[in-house]
Formats: sequence, C-alpha cells, structure tokens
Amino acid sequence: MLTRYTKLVPANSPLAMATAAGCVAVAALVRVALTAVIGPTTPFITMFPAVLLAAVIGGLGPGLLAIALSIAATWYLFFLPKGGLDPFSAADVTSIAFFTLGALLMVLAATSMRRAVERLEEAQEKLLAALDASGTGTWRWDIQQDAVEWDPAMVNVFGLGVRKMPRNVEEFADLIHPDDRNYALSVIGDAIKTGKTIEYEFRALLPGGEERWIYDRSRVTYDAERNPLYMIGACLDITSRKKAEERQSLLINELNHRVKNTLATVQSLAIQTMRSSPHPEALQSNFMARLMALSATHDLLTQSYWESTSLRDVLEAELRPHGGIDPQRIKAGGEAVRLKPQQALSLGMAFHELATNASKYGALSAPLGRLSIDWNVDTLGDGSRQLLIRWREQGGPPVTKPERRGFGTRLIDRSIVHELGGGIETNYASTGLECLMKIPLAEP
Repeated sequence: MLTRYTKLVPANSPLAMATAAGCVAVAALVRVALTAVIGPTTPFITMFPAVLLAAVIGGLGPGLLAIALSIAATWYLFFLPKGGLDPFSAADVTSIAFFTLGALLMVLAATSMRRAVERLEEAQEKLLAALDASGTGTWRWDIQQDAVEWDPAMVNVFGLGVRKMPRNVEEFADLIHPDDRNYALSVIGDAIKTGKTIEYEFRALLPGGEERWIYDRSRVTYDAERNPLYMIGACLDITSRKKAEERQSLLINELNHRVKNTLATVQSLAIQTMRSSPHPEALQSNFMARLMALSATHDLLTQSYWESTSLRDVLEAELRPHGGIDPQRIKAGGEAVRLKPQQALSLGMAFHELATNASKYGALSAPLGRLSIDWNVDTLGDGSRQLLIRWREQGGPPVTKPERRGFGTRLIDRSIVHELGGGIETNYASTGLECLMKIPLAEP
C-alpha cells in the first residue's frame, strides 16, 4: 500500500508538505485527547508515528517539517501552559532532545526505505516494459499449494485479462491447445522428477479462438529433502517466428515446385524451338527470346515472393523488347487484375509469342501499324469469373490464316487452354489479327 501511495504523492512536493502538516495536526489532537488517560509526562508519544508517516509518504523534506511542527505543537500545547515563558526544565530539554534525535533517525531510515522502494519500482517497471516489448512473461507455480502466479507481462503473452489468469495448473492446462496439452504436461512432470531445466513449445488457445505459439523455459526449486517447492519459468510469444518458419517452408516447397516446372518448360522450349528453327542462328535467337520472356515474368513474381503479380506488369514486361506500351503505337488498358504464378507465366509466354509474331509479320512490322490490348473480368451466370483479354492489330500487312500451326501458335494454345483451362478465339481479319483469350479466375 505504501508503494502505491508514494506514486500518488511525489517526494518533497507541496502536497507532501501539506500531508506532513496534516499528520502532525492529527497526532497533536490525539495527544490532547489522551491527556486525561496518559497524563502530560510523555508529550511526544503520538508525534513519532506522525513523523514516520510523513517521511514515508513525502520523503526527507516532509519528515523534517513534521519534526519541527511536532516540537512547535507540543511546546504550544504542553510546555507553554505549564511554565509560561520560563526557561525549560532539564527534563523538558531532555525530552525534546530525545524526540529530535529519535525522530531524525526515523526520518533518515524512512527516507532510505522510500528511495529503495522507488528504485525497486523503477527497476520493476523497466523489467516489465522489457518483457512486454519482447513478448515475454514470467510465472511461478507453488507446487505444494498448486497456486500459479503470473506477472502482468505474462497476461499480455496469452492475451488475457487480469481476472482471467489461471490460479492452478488445471486452469493453465485449459489454455493449452488440446493437441499439445498432454505433451506439455508430460514435459512438466518429467522436469519435476529430474530437476532439469526444460525448454518446450506449445500452442495456446485463447478464449476468442486465436492460436499463439509459446516457448517456455522453466526449472524446479527443491527443499533440503528433495521435495519440489516451486517451478519458475518464462514464456515467450513466438507466433511471429512460427509464421515466418511456415512461410519459409512454404516458399521453399513452392520454389522447388517452380524450379521443376521451369526446367521442364525450358526443356520443352529448347526441343520445340530446335524443331521449328530452320538454321542454328534462328534457333539461338528464338530460344533466347523465349527464355528472356520467361525470365521477365519470373522477375515480377520474385518481387512479390511468388504470391501474385498484376496483369499489366506482365504485359509491359513482354512488350518492352518491342518498344513497350506507347499510346501512339501500343495501347493497353483494363481493370486491376492480380495473376497467380502459373497464370502469370502462361500469359507471359502467350503475350511474348503474340508480340513476336506482330513484330515479324503483323502490325508492329509496319510503320503505321497499331496494337491494342484491353481486358476485363466478366461474371458468368453460375457466379464464376473469367478474365477476357482482347488482342487487336491494325495497320499492318494483310493477314491470312497460316496453312500449318507453328510452334508459337501451339505454345499459345498450350499456355491458355491446357495450362490455364481457358479458351482462345483467333480471327485472321483483313485489317489485322484479332485474338480473344478467356481465362477462368478463382473467387477473390
């Protein structure tokens, strides 16, 4: 209680001085009221508690003030009526001297105690702040009484209110995830038997249904007869670390999967390009161009940790070798669409083949040729969503339907139809190639 009160009354403050004066006034009134019982021979008997209380509450200054006020009040109430203005007797001087010396020692002791308490409170506040900032809390379990004590930081680790703190091991076990409960209790039981410091991890199940990963390190204290007395430990919230580990594991698995797919894609590109290239120079040029197109989409996905990338970014990356998106020659626009990794890779290869054909034989091969790409997301009658991409070329050489399907056409078909489960409609119009791609999208 005193430590709490010291926080309310700052040391040596005006409020502390007023409190000291109030303590002396109350002590003086009490002494007057007791005069009929204890007589006038011990005038300072009620002043000692007043001085002690003033020093504890306010510190050195209020304690000294209380001594001075006590002497003045006692002189006015007891010495002055007895002797008037005559000099003090030897007994009176001795009484005042002993009171002053004893009260002064009390003030010094109380001031020292107050400062120690303040330092202890400051250290405790720093410790609690450090524990709270690090997501750590400490606890103590009285094994004999089966009583659990938590510090305030421990309450934050488990996301509980002070009133919901567990009072015994059974209530603490209720906070552990059912799948981890037996494991945690068995580890604690083994620690009590062996006396070893233990470290273990478990999932805590919060009242709201949230799960938190907790790391615990604790040890047991025994008496002289090797009976377990207490278990003391600290818990650390490692939920963020666990999520990071899960994410890292997921990314590694995803990376392995993507590397295998990429190698298979590169192998297929190499074989098919080799078959469709009339001479070694064309083989090298075509293969490197397709490899760079695949690499451009990989770069975009790497920036987002292989989660997703935007359709416009994929299109810009594949059109960059041909001058990029330019309102005067190449127009592109549509609503914001995020593509999953496989969608981005497949559409990237399709865009590359279409842009390459346009630069060799289509609109981009002529000075006045124009290319327009637009897209939107359409909701079908069954509630499913699909992405519609329209590729239109104008102003290029006359377009005729090829007599045979080249590797580029087969690659586009494989990317859209087989890999993405979509469809593609190609129109070799006299004004330029028109291509409509339909790609199913998952629910947002």
